[in-house]
Amino acid sequence: MLLSRDNVTLINLITIQQCFGAGSVKAVKIFNALRDAALLDLPFDKSVLEKHIDKKDADKLTSIDINNIHKIVDDCLKNDIYIVTICDINYPERLRNIADSPIVLYIKGEFCDVDSQPLVSVVGPRRVSDFGKKAAFSISKRIAKAGITVVSGAAVGADTYAHKGALDAKGKTIAVLGCGICYDYLPENRALRETISKNGCLISEHPPYAPTTKYGFPVRNRLISALSLGTVVIEASLKSGSLITARLANEQGRDVFVIPGNPTFDNYKGSNELLRDGAIPLLSANDIFNQYIAKYPDYIDVDKAFAEDTTVNVKKTQKNLQLGLSNEAKIVYNNLNKQKFTLDDLIDLDLSDDQLISVLTELEIEGLIKALPGGMYETINH
Repeated sequence: MLLSRDNVTLINLITIQQCFGAGSVKAVKIFNALRDAALLDLPFDKSVLEKHIDKKDADKLTSIDINNIHKIVDDCLKNDIYIVTICDINYPERLRNIADSPIVLYIKGEFCDVDSQPLVSVVGPRRVSDFGKKAAFSISKRIAKAGITVVSGAAVGADTYAHKGALDAKGKTIAVLGCGICYDYLPENRALRETISKNGCLISEHPPYAPTTKYGFPVRNRLISALSLGTVVIEASLKSGSLITARLANEQGRDVFVIPGNPTFDNYKGSNELLRDGAIPLLSANDIFNQYIAKYPDYIDVDKAFAEDTTVNVKKTQKNLQLGLSNEAKIVYNNLNKQKFTLDDLIDLDLSDDQLISVLTELEIEGLIKALPGGMYETINH
């Protein structure tokens, strides 16, 4: 939509969202009512609006300071931020089909054709474990190499490693923010946000300089899940925000993938509840590829995902192979006696299925094994 103070429709749409807030079902209802009455292209008039919406809502829409709306447009123009509205042809159907569709999206960077491409979100806690950091980075890098766009929230912790994994693969990534694009929330991630804007995009429902609020992040989560075909939960405690995203994904008809973990660890108690309730166990990136490659064969290239990175040559000795590995990972690695193997080949080890799954993910992240199609794994010689 034309970004201009003179664009009456744009001014009206921004006004609706500013009045009723991001993630507001009421905003969608008012938009629908005014669209059906053909009033979106006309300056708001209280007496006219009252014939189609509640009097209090009409008063709210016409009492807002228009200068504040104009400033939002000016800030977008100054900061190379463009706006996609619910009226635009390039507005994603994935967002249009949720009850609380955003009326306005502020975007910096290249907004891909969401509806025709595979997007997968990767989420996890801010206080993510070392294993979670590696998993978020590795999974995101693998699927980004294959051609899947990685979506996350640009927070510290798992989000940061998800974005970095995609960028390391020279892939595309989208950060959905819970504040304005120009608001300097988390200064330590400022450079990351700038890089994302050049290798994907930043998206927000909030005007450029809008600060964070306690409601901004749960509302933001519904967009992360709605934009994506599926959501990967790296880790989740019983009170994790990742559980909110997973619940929203499920309500929106999206897939939920979960890395299983030790049931005695707090940071996996929420994850394991999701698995109990029907989430897809994520044992390797293949589980994601198998879910979507049939529908997106022109975008997902599994061979690329598992191709060796010839730009990096890391020499590992038997001594430093052992450094940093969990005891369980050492047990499994030292008992691998076949070049190619499956999970069934490890059943004689005194480890639970959950432990084996975590170990295989750890060994893949460390570059000691690689996942192959069909549930196979292969040891990597260094």
